[in-house]
Amino acid sequence: GFHEGIFSMRYSLSTLSEMGFHHIALRKASGTGMATFEYLLRHNATTMWESWWRSEDLYSRNHPMLGAFAEWMSSSVAGVSVHPTTVGGRQVLFWPQFPKSAKTLEYASAIQGTPQGDFAIAWR
Repeated sequence: GFHEGIFSMRYSLSTLSEMGFHHIALRKASGTGMATFEYLLRHNATTMWESWWRSEDLYSRNHPMLGAFAEWMSSSVAGVSVHPTTVGGRQVLFWPQFPKSAKTLEYASAIQGTPQGDFAIAWR
């Protein structure tokens, strides 16, 4: 699960993947129990909550902070993102980071929308 806060989660997943520890990032993202996405799904979440914990006092059940997970999934796992030095989405980077084991992840796909059009990637 995640032990970092919602603001640093964005950096922890991408940094782990970029520094050669993609398998650890995948393990964190696919974990079970408290402070995992599995926990949110098990409690019928259809959006990202403000907190990992289920509570009636939760202020927001549609919170953008945990959305960094979706960005990491499309850019690092599936492997498509706007090139960091481009302007207006003119260049797209295709760079999937495959897991070390098919047991971890069997396939991924993503679409990156840009003003120039949509770019898609899929692998199995």
